[in-house]
Amino acid sequence: MPVIPDLPWTARRTFDGPGVVLLTELRLRRLRDVPAFMATSLTILRQVSRSPGARSALLRAQPLRLYFATVSWWDDQTTMRTFARTDPHRTAMRRWGPRLSSFGNRALPASGSMPTVDEALSAAAAPTA
Repeated sequence: MPVIPDLPWTARRTFDGPGVVLLTELRLRRLRDVPAFMATSLTILRQVSRSPGARSALLRAQPLRLYFATVSWWDDQTTMRTFARTDPHRTAMRRWGPRLSSFGNRALPASGSMPTVDEALSAAAAPTA
């Protein structure tokens, strides 16, 4: 159970097609990095909310476990990649990469609605056909 409730954001517009869902999981190496990483995560969540093609995003933070997960839903791969290559996200990847003990992301099948973090984690753990 998360210590902090999942932090959601959803665009106020209509969506065409199922879109693309991305699950990202990150683990920090040191507890002392958590406050700055959390601040960076909130900045990036705000960036998502202003990014063209963003439909919805969730941030899960379990600071004492050094664990963070995001689920984001995009119109397509192009808008998702554009976001990832734009500051502040681009700078955050460079800054935090060496401070992570693990990082993984996975595109998931989109169903036309935003999955919860738990649904995305379950889908990522399920065997692929």
